[in-house]
Amino acid sequence: MVSAQADSVAVEGKIVTEENIPDSLLAAQHSPKKAALLSLIPGGGQIYNKKYWKVPFIYAIGGAAVYFSASNYKNYQLFRETLISRVDSNSDAPDNHPQLTQSGVQAEMEKHQKNFELLLIGAVLVYAIQIVDATVDAHLMYFDVSDDLSLQVRPEILNLNNLAYNPHQFKPTLGLSIKLHIR
Repeated sequence: MVSAQADSVAVEGKIVTEENIPDSLLAAQHSPKKAALLSLIPGGGQIYNKKYWKVPFIYAIGGAAVYFSASNYKNYQLFRETLISRVDSNSDAPDNHPQLTQSGVQAEMEKHQKNFELLLIGAVLVYAIQIVDATVDAHLMYFDVSDDLSLQVRPEILNLNNLAYNPHQFKPTLGLSIKLHIR
């Protein structure tokens, strides 16, 4: 005699519309794309993510990088003019540093040019990092970091069946047991 169970899967037809979606799901829509776009204005994404405390740091670090970059560029131009006035006798450029030798002026000019370029790269990095920060922060806006999460890792001796030699013989094996509890 052969018997089979009747189909036990039931499908409930329900149309999902905006009216029957719970408000808690609608409120959870926080766009990382919008955070990134708003970050094109420095600090805009952080304000969108309600991380207001980050904005002064962005402007302080970025502003300092831009200020010192501009200062080094100005010094680079002064040493460049001095070097030009010493090399070209027909130049109208003033000798701003008569106490320095020509090689000293050259070294100072190169130092300020290097500092200008590094600080400019730093300012661009601060700008890029604040965009990435706002995007990641928006992705993790509703990430659960409560105390209801736990992870236990402990060594455990497992009994594994060694089928290659004897199907009825169990062989103790050292392993690692991981339990994740989400309440």
